[in-house]
Amino acid sequence: MRSLAMESAPRPPPSKQQKNEQTLTAYAFLLCGLFIFVISAHRWWHGSSKRTLQKQRSVVKKAQEVTRWVSLLAFLKLELRLAWEWFGRPSLGLVALVCIFLAVNTVLCSTSFASHAVNHFASRYGWMASANMALCVFFGMKNTPLALVSSVSHANLNVLHRVVGYVAVLLIVLHAILYTIFLSRQGRLAKLLEVSDLSGIGAGIAMIFLLLTGLYRYRHYEMFYIGHIASFVMTIILAVLHRPLWAKKLPIVMLFTAGLWAIDRALRTSRLSWNVINNQALCYPLPGGGTRLLLKKPSVKGATPGSHCYLWIPRVRTFQLHPFTIVSNGPLGLELVMKSQQGFTKALGEFAMRQPGRATWASLDGPYGALPDTTVYDKLVFIAGGSGAAFTCGFMNRILHRSGGLISQPIDFVWAIKHTEHLSWFGESLRVLTNANSTVNVFLHITKEDPGPMGRDGLLVLPEFTALSVKSEDSEAQPLLSRTTSKGSQPALKASVVYERMNPQTVVQNALADMRSDEQILICVCGPKSLMDRVRETVDDCGDDSNPTIDIHCEDFGVS
Repeated sequence: MRSLAMESAPRPPPSKQQKNEQTLTAYAFLLCGLFIFVISAHRWWHGSSKRTLQKQRSVVKKAQEVTRWVSLLAFLKLELRLAWEWFGRPSLGLVALVCIFLAVNTVLCSTSFASHAVNHFASRYGWMASANMALCVFFGMKNTPLALVSSVSHANLNVLHRVVGYVAVLLIVLHAILYTIFLSRQGRLAKLLEVSDLSGIGAGIAMIFLLLTGLYRYRHYEMFYIGHIASFVMTIILAVLHRPLWAKKLPIVMLFTAGLWAIDRALRTSRLSWNVINNQALCYPLPGGGTRLLLKKPSVKGATPGSHCYLWIPRVRTFQLHPFTIVSNGPLGLELVMKSQQGFTKALGEFAMRQPGRATWASLDGPYGALPDTTVYDKLVFIAGGSGAAFTCGFMNRILHRSGGLISQPIDFVWAIKHTEHLSWFGESLRVLTNANSTVNVFLHITKEDPGPMGRDGLLVLPEFTALSVKSEDSEAQPLLSRTTSKGSQPALKASVVYERMNPQTVVQNALADMRSDEQILICVCGPKSLMDRVRETVDDCGDDSNPTIDIHCEDFGVS
């Protein structure tokens, strides 16, 4: 009888803790479903575009491709970028994804409560903040698990890392405000002076510092790097002290978050430790404030040109890793080229000036980056500004290496520099382009010099590079430079040199001039943010049926 009475007795209403746990479980399932959908759609989009192109070329069953084309056009619309300069001109697809994320967070933060008391809302915001902190770390991992199932790198996910981080900080602020209001109404503000609540306040302050250090991501990398790690560690420790009871589940969430970060760091540290064995970097100063590094360890495994790695040189900065693009990687070693600006690059440049060719202990973590498959495109265009040519030259070196120097597509290689002496930064890569058996057109824009006088025999000698014969039809024409080894040699490559600023719109329009609407073109760009933004704007303006399909890859691997 007692058992029957117990079975018929009404169950107590769910507690605040139970509701919060149920909400986080639902959030986890929703995120997994969203991941699966986005990854599947992304893979389908790339596979369908390639299959559609192949079927067009073979002219097979075009009627069956109507549905596919409609879907592809929808995806192309999602790739259009909005004119939101303050948000980095995001694509429509990214904005849609962020809106879905914000909508899910809004719904979960405002529904399914045990009670509508203020403290229940405050508690929910705290729980959602902890969940978003774990998601933020997941998106910030250099060794992202998503790379195993899609062609995405940590650089592509960095914008999501930042957005989720902003939401987590906002929720923590709301959590603190509402709990303060709740305690004030009850006349219990003294509770905020307890150790657990002081720890929570400290965790919130650390999260705000975590957000603020991100603002110095490009301007003061050292401040960002040290501050970001220190603030993260303090946030984890203080959050656990805020609710130390395992029954409250917050320590589990924080340990999971810390575990993601620790696994990523362990993988990076293991690579650094392996690559430091028998490895040294030779540092050479370059004219115009550049530095070339040659890591002597031959052919660091998987470090292909065009990808990027994190460089560690203890002699320059003992506790810092900095990202640089790999220009080349062969039997002689791995080559990096960088511009001396401030902090690490400035110190490295000064070291190279003081002791050119001096070997110093070094290692690297990487490679990272997901580059597009160039074989499916009818034409390739590489656009670089200044030291951004480290990426375009590196990508070209990768293509030439994999194809054995035989490339079927026409290629436009465009590089804007301030002074002629900067050509020596990538002299060897330009020589490789010169010797390539391919249709490569090189366009050089020199912005801070007037056309210089010619030497004897009509030869223009570039520092540390090569002698180039000059051909021009008249004084107003663009001079054509071609590499020569003797007066009778036939040039394998011609470079159109213009002593004026590069116009990205003109570059893109010229590249599209001779292409059909059923062809595909890939535009890769690296350089100042203003250059990448202008190229994106031009590509968006050219997105109509009369032009070929245009894909754009902007290399901006960021730092963290």
